[in-house]
Amino acid sequence: MQPLEEPVPSTQTPDECDWYLEDQAVQEKSQEVLRSWSCHTFRWLDSWWGDEYAYDEKEVNGWMTLGTEWRDYDGFDSRLRLKVRAPLPNMSNRWDVWLGRFDEESYVSDTMGQGGGFYTPGVVDRREDDEWLLGLGHRRKGRKQGWDWNVGMRLRLPPEPYGKVSYFYYRKPSENTDLRLRQTFFWRGDEHGFGTTSRADLTWGIGHQDVMRWEGTSTWSEDTEGARWYFGQTWYHLLSNGSAYSLLAFARGETQRDVELRDGGLNLIWRFPFTRDYIYLSMGPSLTWPRFRVEDRRKANLGFGVWIEMEFGEWSY
Repeated sequence: MQPLEEPVPSTQTPDECDWYLEDQAVQEKSQEVLRSWSCHTFRWLDSWWGDEYAYDEKEVNGWMTLGTEWRDYDGFDSRLRLKVRAPLPNMSNRWDVWLGRFDEESYVSDTMGQGGGFYTPGVVDRREDDEWLLGLGHRRKGRKQGWDWNVGMRLRLPPEPYGKVSYFYYRKPSENTDLRLRQTFFWRGDEHGFGTTSRADLTWGIGHQDVMRWEGTSTWSEDTEGARWYFGQTWYHLLSNGSAYSLLAFARGETQRDVELRDGGLNLIWRFPFTRDYIYLSMGPSLTWPRFRVEDRRKANLGFGVWIEMEFGEWSY
């Protein structure tokens, strides 16, 4: 009887882009599938410019938001927003490729928060539909000031290209304050054409649990009547269990329109970890006074939103 041969151990290195789903709960499976799909897609795109590199799994990162918001003025607004990004090793890791689904107009014009989430809500126009976008951009190291650029397209038939370039200015006036100034010049391959946005963000940390944030933007483009503007002030209160409250007071409008003040009000949000430390459930009411048309009558408008946010990789806004 011949002795059984010992199995030869595999020398093949595991592919970090592959997902691992065995003995995992549905939350980890969802995160793994999204990360793996993004990793394989971006590695394939990077191979267009050279060799195919293995990605560190933490280099591919992103966030996803799923939920809905209701306002008495304009009804329900479903929310499925996503952004995943990765470096391009064949381009010295100074360029990023990314894929996302969100408000295309506010992204290109740089009036959307960097993440569009709890801490960086930005301006989201409920009257605009979310779109799928594919982009290629320059990566700045850390928070250094300087130029960034981004080109891409809206994924529809036929595709609609866009391009934008921004200059960042970052300073810490004191130990507890951050000041960010940004000037963006953009172009969209549709009727919106060229435009520019000036924005300023000032953050003030008050102790270990409270943060105040002021944000202002002003946008001019070929399709605006004068300048489209936004100003918001947000108070964040952080709790020891990882949850937080925020209260936003905002106003936005457009000069030289029949109705210059288009919307304004208050939005209260409670955000807390939901089953995992990388998944958050956010909910809260809003009280606004919108008026978009001359024939509308401005009155108190109640609303309520609820959504789930999930992050993966070393995501940072």
